[in-house]
Amino acid sequence: MILDKFNQLGSTSQITSAATYALPDVIDLQSSTSYVATASGGLYTVGQGTQNRDLGSGGDLYVYFSVTTALAGGTNATFQVVVSNSSTLASGNIVVGETGPIVTGSLGKGAQVAVRINPQLLGSTGLQYLGAQVVTTGVHTDGVVRGDVVMDIQDGKRAYASGFTVA
Repeated sequence: MILDKFNQLGSTSQITSAATYALPDVIDLQSSTSYVATASGGLYTVGQGTQNRDLGSGGDLYVYFSVTTALAGGTNATFQVVVSNSSTLASGNIVVGETGPIVTGSLGKGAQVAVRINPQLLGSTGLQYLGAQVVTTGVHTDGVVRGDVVMDIQDGKRAYASGFTVA
C-alpha cells in the first residue's frame, strides 16, 4: 500500500459515546490548485479544475481505516466514506461507501477496515469535500481511528510455508 501525505484523513478524537466521529481532514474535489495544505493543515486540495472528476481515474479507491487505540465498551461501529459541501462534514453528507456495523470486540488496536469509494456516487453528487466518519452505537469508553485514501490494500497477513512453490 502506498500512502500519499495529501490523502491522509487524520484520526478521530477519542471515541467516548454513541455518536458520529468525523475524521478531521477532507479532500477538496473542486479546487483549481494542485496539492496544497491550507494553514489549518486539515484541508487538502486536489488539482482538478472546478468540477468533480474521476478521482481514481480507472481504478478503485478505498479509505483504509486503522484502529490506533482499541475501541472499548459500546456495541459496534460503522465506517463511512462521505461527500459534503461542508469542509467539517457537519451536515448534508452523502455516503459513498460504508461497512455494516462491526462489533466493538473486533476493533482492537491494529484492526484494519477498507471501504471502497463508489465512483458513480462520488462523481454524480457534485459535492465539494471527500471525508470519512465513524458512527458508533452504545457507550464507548475509548478508541481512536485513523483513515487514509489508498488505491490498493495490502494486508501483509498471508504466510506461506518454507519451500512453497507455485506450479
